[in-house]
Amino acid sequence: MSDLAFHIREFAPTCAEGPEMEQRQALLKARDYASHLRSRVNSQRAFDHAVAAHEMAGGYVFAEVSVARLEIAVAYCRNLVQAAFLADHLDDEGMEA
Repeated sequence: MSDLAFHIREFAPTCAEGPEMEQRQALLKARDYASHLRSRVNSQRAFDHAVAAHEMAGGYVFAEVSVARLEIAVAYCRNLVQAAFLADHLDDEGMEA
């Protein structure tokens, strides 16, 4: 069992192996990555996207929801992280809207 799976089992003991565990692990990674990203970006817009990704991942990683909902949450978080990178790049160029 991986460290992430062990952590998930502590807070979601009924989590099934396979797709459910994979999505929960992806959410933990997204949460941690978004947290790290918050301290790395320069623009407020990028920071806001990173905060939203962190909150979404944290809200779903241990929630009792379907695998389909977990998949949506993972996609949402990944897209927010991508948006944070893009916003930071655009705002660094000095063309803030």
